Amino acid sequence: MGLREPGVVYVQNDQSTEELHIIGSRDLSFLRGKSVLIVEAIVDTGKTMKALLKHVETFEPKMVKVSGLLVKRVPNMADSLTDYVGFEIPNHFVVGYALDYNEYFRDLNHICVISKTGKMKYKV
Repeated sequence: MGLREPGVVYVQNDQSTEELHIIGSRDLSFLRGKSVLIVEAIVDTGKTMKALLKHVETFEPKMVKVSGLLVKRVPNMADSLTDYVGFEIPNHFVVGYALDYNEYFRDLNHICVISKTGKMKYKV
């Protein structure tokens, strides 16, 4: 059974906020004794992933692995959280391919770094 965006950190401009909400089924008891693969678009600070892993592990899965399409090079963090890495990227704010900046640029068919000018133009 798949879950859509079970963990979300709300980002405003290019900074994570302190709010973290788990969206979707809170009862994941069907995971008990099962192998679980969490697939994340981007792993950077690790805040979302740590909270999601803590939540999932309370349901006693047999094993939990994490796959990140993009993993940012952030000291002492993302490497320890991801078992499978698609691409390692520099610590820049990226947009496109469903990654947004204040709800803009999700529909780009590529991933790119947003410029300072772009950040200022679309700042909220």
